[in-house]
Amino acid sequence: MDCATYPSGMASRLLTFVTDTPPRPAVRDRDRDEASRIEELDRVALLSDVVGDDQVTVPAGSVGTVVAIWAGGAAFEVEFTGPVDALATVNAALLRVVGQATA
Repeated sequence: MDCATYPSGMASRLLTFVTDTPPRPAVRDRDRDEASRIEELDRVALLSDVVGDDQVTVPAGSVGTVVAIWAGGAAFEVEFTGPVDALATVNAALLRVVGQATA
């Protein structure tokens, strides 16, 4: 997917986020002592409010599905359907796994 297919400004925000953010491992809910990677299609909860790609605020505690992994896990594209419908690029440190994808 090239930059022309992203919504306006999303590609530049993602590039800035990825280049300015050091990678940090995400931690699964049940394995707090052992860092684990978040995988595509995992269900995740936000630990803090984030602004979605369409400038809608997604509140902390919202649960969404990981649809893409950026920079080897430094950030994730997460689709939320409640309490607001939004797509957001989220730093790994702001996510908690609440359900793992099934094979």
